[in-house]
Amino acid sequence: MEGIQAYGGGGGGGWGPPPGGGGPPGGYGGPPPGAPPGGFGGPPPGGYGGPPPGGYGAPPGGYGPPPGAPPGGNWGGPPGGGYGPPQGGFGGGYGPPPGDLQSQISTWFVLSIISIFCCLFGGIFSVVKMSQAKSALAQGNYALAQANLSSAKTWTIISFVIGILGTIGRVAASR
Repeated sequence: MEGIQAYGGGGGGGWGPPPGGGGPPGGYGGPPPGAPPGGFGGPPPGGYGGPPPGGYGAPPGGYGPPPGAPPGGNWGGPPGGGYGPPQGGFGGGYGPPPGDLQSQISTWFVLSIISIFCCLFGGIFSVVKMSQAKSALAQGNYALAQANLSSAKTWTIISFVIGILGTIGRVAASR
C-alpha cells in the first residue's frame, strides 16, 4: 500500500498525507507535542496484574442441606403428582375433520361464486364466508370452518332465491 505509513513511521507518525499531497507535515494525528516517541503509551509497568497470591480461595459457605436431606447431596427426582396429559372431548373444535367437510366446502364454494350472478351482495358475502371456511379448515379449526360453511350456505341459498324471484318478476312484468 503506497502512501500509507504505519504510526510511528517516518515523519512523525500518522497515516500519511492525503491523496494528492497537502495536509499538515508528518501526516494526520501524530503524538501531541512533548509526548515520548513511539506512541501514546502501552500497558502499565508490571502488567495489569493477575489473581492474588494463593488464588481467590473457596467460596463462602452456604446454608447447607435442609434438615432430613439424604447424605451426599442426592436430592432425587422431581416430586410426583400433577394432572397428566389433557383428555380429549373438549376444546376449541380442533381434532379430526368431521365427515366430508372438505368436499362440502369445495362444492358450496362453487355454488357461492355462481350465486354472485343471482344477487350481487348476498353472493359476495357467501364467497367471503366460504374463503373464511377454507382458511379455518387449513388451520385445523374444524368448528369454525363448519360455522362459516353454514353461514355461507344460508347466504348462497338466499342469493339463489332472490335471483329466481327477480327473474320471475322480470318475466311477469315483460308480458
